Formats: sequence, C-alpha cells, structure tokens
Amino acid sequence: MKRTFDFVGLNTVISEAFKPLHQVTPALARKAGMDAGMKGTTPSNCHHSYFAEEALESEWYRGYRMGKQNREEE
Repeated sequence: MKRTFDFVGLNTVISEAFKPLHQVTPALARKAGMDAGMKGTTPSNCHHSYFAEEALESEWYRGYRMGKQNREEE
C-alpha cells in the first residue's frame, strides 16, 4: 500500500495558526487561559495572539491558574 503525505494541507494549517487573532480582549485571553488550564494544555501550545501584549498575557495566565485549580479540585 502506498501512502502520501499532504504537505500543502499541512502548510495551510500552519500558516492559518500563525495569523494573528483579531480583537483579542483581556476577557477572551482569560477565558482561553482557563480553557487551557482545565484541559491541561501547556502555554506553548496556545495561540501567540494571547501573549502579544503584557496585559493580555497576564490575563491569560490568570485564567490558566484558575482553570488548573478547577481541574485539580474535580
């Protein structure tokens, strides 16, 4: 059986992931951080737009800590 790999599709996915997210607010950053904390996702696997500004990054980590705490309590 012959297998082929879709490099074009992979490059499309990668380029879409590196586009900046539009209108990222501190509330959205906190929610994304909370989701990541509850799912056990590491910060390095999250979208770079949440870390573009210091205010957004601090809100993301605030949500991340809250999400991790909720996951540990369950």
